[in-house]
Amino acid sequence: MDGGLDGARFPFVHRRRVSWGDSDPARIAYTARFLDFAMEAVEAFFQDRLGAGFYELNLDHGIGTPFVRVELEFRSPLTPRDTRATELRLARLGGSSMTFALAGRVGARLAFEGRLVCACVAATGPDMRAIRIPEAFRARLQPDADFAAGGG
Repeated sequence: MDGGLDGARFPFVHRRRVSWGDSDPARIAYTARFLDFAMEAVEAFFQDRLGAGFYELNLDHGIGTPFVRVELEFRSPLTPRDTRATELRLARLGGSSMTFALAGRVGARLAFEGRLVCACVAATGPDMRAIRIPEAFRARLQPDADFAAGGG
């Protein structure tokens, strides 16, 4: 089960079985899919914590969330036999950006880990100017940032 704000469980965990379509001719998860796995976890986190995924943030709230930095380290392969649990922590809640630390595991086995930074930008207009994270969203995200800052 994913982490949730009700009865706040930290860190947030997104689970999904690796599918046949995620794999390459070597019969392991295709390298590029790991970024998809990471972004799926971030979107599930937003959906859980904010009640809005990337699409709703963009269309309903006028907030784009482009990723401006991605770091991934591959530790062990994933196959369609695996159900991965991606543990996500909001490592930094900035004025207009968020830094996520994540670790993808199958049981106790570490498959990948990394950091992703996304910026909040105005979804309208050609310049994608940075905007502050709305206070209502910041209030919902702060407990996760506090948990990560406390070493959790």
